[in-house]
Amino acid sequence: MRKIKFRYIIAAIVLFLAIVCIHHTILIQKCSDITYAADYYTTTGIFNKYKLYKIDSYYIKFSDGHESTLVITGIKKTPPHSVVSYELTLIKSKSGIWKMKNIKEVPYKDTNFSTE
Repeated sequence: MRKIKFRYIIAAIVLFLAIVCIHHTILIQKCSDITYAADYYTTTGIFNKYKLYKIDSYYIKFSDGHESTLVITGIKKTPPHSVVSYELTLIKSKSGIWKMKNIKEVPYKDTNFSTE
């Protein structure tokens, strides 16, 4: 009886670790897209003090293929849910994955993309 419980516990632990490993691998592959990486780094994380509820707009301020700076505008996750802008610097690793180097708040400007 004890051996059966022990086997179930070991199988559950192995299954949990396999799911976590697969999820991490998929997440890493998705971060090879700069828009997904910017969205991921600004909308997720428990201890992320720059966390956004959603991204309204973004534009690339600078990019040389290895390092990119994006200006992101969105709604803050914490109350009051004000509109803020962040300047996000991402660096591309050797494996092609975008990683966050720096993030800072910049003054919010109401961006109007109309061509008039």
